Amino acid sequence: MTDILPECHKRKHLVRHHECGPNGNMKLQLLMDCLQDIAAEHAEMLGCGMEDLMTSRRIWVLSRLRIRILRFPRLKDELELLTYPSGHDRLSAFRQYCISCGGEALVQGSSAWVMLDGDTYRPIAMEKVFEKPLPGNEEKPRYFEKFDKFPAFEGKELCSFLVGAGDIDLNKHLNNAVYARYIENTLESLEKGSSQRLRELQINFQHAGQLGDEIPCSGVLDGGSFCIRGDSFFAAGGTLTT
Repeated sequence: MTDILPECHKRKHLVRHHECGPNGNMKLQLLMDCLQDIAAEHAEMLGCGMEDLMTSRRIWVLSRLRIRILRFPRLKDELELLTYPSGHDRLSAFRQYCISCGGEALVQGSSAWVMLDGDTYRPIAMEKVFEKPLPGNEEKPRYFEKFDKFPAFEGKELCSFLVGAGDIDLNKHLNNAVYARYIENTLESLEKGSSQRLRELQINFQHAGQLGDEIPCSGVLDGGSFCIRGDSFFAAGGTLTT
């Protein structure tokens, strides 16, 4: 690690044609791609990126993600991406995100990450992870103070997804952002147009998908709230705009 750690990381991103759906809004999966990419870039700057961890056979896994969509990014928007760490508890390190355009906040989010031993896949206590503490950024916003647990529900299977070769990431698991595509498609099965009315979304990542896994998804929609379950792989929930 360097002596002076960068407290936050910023960069711009132009929303391109392939990132948008028929209405010109950014697809949920591509939005999540932006969040995980800027987080990975900052982790490298902090000396705890993927390449840094390979020598000690450790990996970061995303455990929880919660976002608020004030407005979906649109085609040709020049986005300003911002991320920063925001402390940790015994097993999880927390990170905040903000996506804005022209000074207007579009997306705000919080995430929790767990570091695993690459051989045993057991979590590593945070006090054993870093040579020095990461920047706490206590003066910066924490967009969500907690992550919800989702209630059990009875819902029929709406969609089923097969994990293919193009869905696998550098850690040889189903990429985090692909879960957003499953959620987007399942929401559309619940109610047409609902995926573009997302106001808040939380994803609890429970079990890493592998090549060839089949992930059945069920869901319920009650007014402006929804819950989705992807078998033992993930649970998600949130609210829609009216």
